[in-house]
Amino acid sequence: MRVALVGTGQMGTAVEGLAGQRGHTVVSRFNTAHPLTAAAEADTLNGADVIIDFSLPEVVLPHLERYCSWRIPTVIGTTGWYDHLETVRRRVEAHHAAVFYAPNFSLGVALLAESLRHLMPLLEQVPEYDPYLTEAHHLHKADSPSGTALLLGHLLIDGLSRKTHLATETQHHRIAPDALHISATRAGYVVGTHTVGFDGPYDRLTFTHEAKNRQGFADGALRAAAWLQGRTGLFTLSDLFADWLSAGPAPQFADTPLRT
Repeated sequence: MRVALVGTGQMGTAVEGLAGQRGHTVVSRFNTAHPLTAAAEADTLNGADVIIDFSLPEVVLPHLERYCSWRIPTVIGTTGWYDHLETVRRRVEAHHAAVFYAPNFSLGVALLAESLRHLMPLLEQVPEYDPYLTEAHHLHKADSPSGTALLLGHLLIDGLSRKTHLATETQHHRIAPDALHISATRAGYVVGTHTVGFDGPYDRLTFTHEAKNRQGFADGALRAAAWLQGRTGLFTLSDLFADWLSAGPAPQFADTPLRT
């Protein structure tokens, strides 16, 4: 693929490095020094097959306006704009565009989320298991709690009638029984760790995802970019997984062989 990269920070750098290893070419780059808003035409993207955007929340919506009008498949890894999701959906549909977004492109996080969705009906039948969520990231992370923590938290709220809302701040009093507590830690160089727990009177069930490096997120973004080719609509990793399941055998990747 010919990739246009929007945002050349830590994630953009990881995407570019892995793209080169897989035979893709980054044909244009945009950042705060060379912003996309200075580009008025799709020609500035140098014939890109896909745009991968890991920029900033405040510029995602104007960026998406351009992407949709250009009808260039786009992968969005930036969070903080989901309050405008329906507006984006209408824009994608109006232009017959293709946009793939996720708060976290780690396939491990996506697998964790899918596993929890399937587990929710069983946990609904055992109300004595009280859910909670913790996350930890490096000192420079801008948002708290993380977009991934919010995704997992809303997944639990949607699946469990005993929880109706998230409690994302420090609790200075007894927590409401229908609140799902999310606690966040910021320290050092932690790439990202998320734990979903279910605490019962006799035991505790925990699910933890720990990112080893940013290459895992870059891997998911590039797989999403390849899958998006030839499609129109607004997609998430759930759509990718559903397509994989319907296709039969698991896809093979040269640099990550799967054993049978």
